[in-house]
Amino acid sequence: MYANSTLRSIGAGLLLLAAACTVDKDPHSVPNGNENDPIFTNVSAALVSSCVSCHSAGSGRTFITSMDSAALLNSGLVNPSTPATSSLLTKPRSASHGGGIVASWTARDSALVAAWIGLLPNVNVTTLTAVKTDFAPVIDGMGESTWLQTQPLNMSIGGGWAAATSVTARAMYDDGYLYLYLRWYDNQASYRRNPWVKAADGSWAVAASKPAPINGENWGAYMARNGGAAFNPEGSQFYYEDKLAVIWNTYGAGTVPGFETVGCAVACHDPTNNRNPGTTYNAVRQDSAAKKYLTVSGQILDMWHWKLVRHNMNAIVDDQYVRYWLPVNDATAANGGRASDAGDQGYGSNPSLNGRPRYKSATQGYRPAIYSWPGTDNAEITDAEAAGLPAGTEVANMITVPVTLSRADVMGKAVYDPVLKVWTMEIRRRLVTTDATNDVQFSDLNRAYKFGVAVFDNAQIEHSYSGVPFSLVFRR
Repeated sequence: MYANSTLRSIGAGLLLLAAACTVDKDPHSVPNGNENDPIFTNVSAALVSSCVSCHSAGSGRTFITSMDSAALLNSGLVNPSTPATSSLLTKPRSASHGGGIVASWTARDSALVAAWIGLLPNVNVTTLTAVKTDFAPVIDGMGESTWLQTQPLNMSIGGGWAAATSVTARAMYDDGYLYLYLRWYDNQASYRRNPWVKAADGSWAVAASKPAPINGENWGAYMARNGGAAFNPEGSQFYYEDKLAVIWNTYGAGTVPGFETVGCAVACHDPTNNRNPGTTYNAVRQDSAAKKYLTVSGQILDMWHWKLVRHNMNAIVDDQYVRYWLPVNDATAANGGRASDAGDQGYGSNPSLNGRPRYKSATQGYRPAIYSWPGTDNAEITDAEAAGLPAGTEVANMITVPVTLSRADVMGKAVYDPVLKVWTMEIRRRLVTTDATNDVQFSDLNRAYKFGVAVFDNAQIEHSYSGVPFSLVFRR
């Protein structure tokens, strides 16, 4: 790996992308070098000049201008095999980039950075290879040894409030299924999803997922206002759950061309940022808040959405999708372009009875370990029982049932290790499903399938996400 700003020569014989550039060299040994030489000192200066206003240290972005060359190589933002496709190059000139097109990013900057990327070792940091297996893994989140035959891919994430900065992935397949293994850091597992809470005056209310944001502020401003550098999404005032999403281009009739180069950003739209990616809150005018949707009718992204409290006990990853949506402030606005495949969602709220929660778990009481229980385990709470509970009592608010039809196409389960503080998740999905409209079909094992990943760390929407699309390929 190359370290910091002393990118050393990798020897003669390398072809450069720009004719004006020469073989990379140690800047300290070439006193007559110029600013167009493809050395990391020059690359870093160009990136800082154009990007530091949004990508400074502490910004939470996947790319930060203080990254050294080794960190950039491992970030997934550069692709030495085809430098021109690197997000580090394409995003400054893309309207789908969070900051829009960067006017100060010049042709000289592009040529310089492309030449430097071309000199980096090609370690396939954006490709996940699925290997053929005769031993299908058990989907239990335990991660048995059969996964060791695969090569891991480390996928950098940022932009939200997750404790994790990356997700490690492995992949296998057999004649019928694709299997994924995902592993990410989390300083604390989060199970307290919107419970009923008894107040001091004896009344009951469902706890909000987080203290209310100010309309028009973004996630960064919200975090600054709620602790700044000490912001803690695991604080007692946050009542939600851990989640993870994997999003795929669907190809065929639903292909989203922009996803191939900018990834998830193509579906992120913020009215306060000229509909470019952004993170603005607005509870009054939902069409004025950042939403996930597509702008071309018929385009579809397949989204596998794991929800700890609602789905993990049934080993399900919610099969959903992102579609075209026209921003309007009506009943559709809360979800924007997010929708679900056909079938029962597999969960529902603990209903109200006389202003308080109706049920508890017959076997686990008011607060099961993950704040949910199956509907077959319901037990009525009497008025007298509810009245006798002390102020501050929490009663879980999620009752689960089996997911049905195509919404149940993706099987998955995660297990949290409280010592290592990591989630390990295993996923299984048929290579080809019955929902050819909303699901990616892994029917051609000779092609690459682009995808992105996001981690929700006790967060309703404030996910940390991959800033570059990754590719799944099948080893034949």
